[in-house]
Amino acid sequence: MSKKNMRTAGRILILSVLSGLFLLPNTMAVGSANGVKTVHGYVWPMVTQDCIPGFAEQHGIVVELRETFQTPAAPGLSAAATQTDSDGNGEFVIEDVPPGDYVLVIERPGCLARCMNVTISSSGPDVIELEPPDTDPMDSGVFVLWWGDCDGNLTIDDDDLLMLQGLWNVSANSLNYDPACDLDGNGRIDNSDALMLMMRYGYSTVDYAGAEGVDFGLGSGIVNSTVKLALSQGYEYRVPIVARNVASFAGKAITITYDQTALELWTVAEQVYGKHVSAGVVPGSTITVVSISPGVAILTFDAAIPQGGVWSGVVSILKFKALTNGATTVHIE
Repeated sequence: MSKKNMRTAGRILILSVLSGLFLLPNTMAVGSANGVKTVHGYVWPMVTQDCIPGFAEQHGIVVELRETFQTPAAPGLSAAATQTDSDGNGEFVIEDVPPGDYVLVIERPGCLARCMNVTISSSGPDVIELEPPDTDPMDSGVFVLWWGDCDGNLTIDDDDLLMLQGLWNVSANSLNYDPACDLDGNGRIDNSDALMLMMRYGYSTVDYAGAEGVDFGLGSGIVNSTVKLALSQGYEYRVPIVARNVASFAGKAITITYDQTALELWTVAEQVYGKHVSAGVVPGSTITVVSISPGVAILTFDAAIPQGGVWSGVVSILKFKALTNGATTVHIE
């Protein structure tokens, strides 16, 4: 079976919540005999239906080869993916690519941008086949995108959920329609989109295989320093603690502050344990609760990072219960 036929329509991939150690750049050495090259690859998922004229184009996937993540692609080094079948598979072709080092950037509205470093060499084949470095065997070399980044800030968080909720039940023929919130591409922003977002809540672009070597220009440390929550009394809310490009956690503490009249902290590490709101090591994790009091929790995190390496990923997932209705914030520093 060819790569472009490996996808299944509507399939939602459920991967591990925690990311691993990101230590070395993932550079793919490619090239051809002389001069410029052609770059080719496969992507998923593409929107395959046209609810209204131009609908699928609003959800199109764009693939670029950039000098850096922050800089736009040079003329000619960008291509729109084209649909290959009804299962949401697509492929991209970028021609006349000069040899050099690039950042591959794959973007679709409402999805986390997928990136990795690529080196185009002057030696090798004329057509360079790009594949993700390590994926589920079912993906068979396809660059799979994760739904949920409605605001395009490279992290799936509460801001994305609020943005989606603000367009609840808006359809594709409305002036307020935003394709970045219609994650399943069915022409309506509704509960199915919210469920898809929550499947990857807390994930960021650095969690993709191959992204660990990319310089996103976003610095290092805790990413989500202030998380806004729109509360409904009695409901549960999860807040991931996301770190990026941390060389060492030694001697560093993570402080969480919140309004104790609005939120009850149910656990500091939902991903590995049931309820845990007491000082000490969280069983089954590398998280230690240094101290905890109403409105404040202080944690440490132990990641064995070899010298010269960096770590990016989800440190822990906090779970709160809303004690009231309204808006509040959780601060992480």
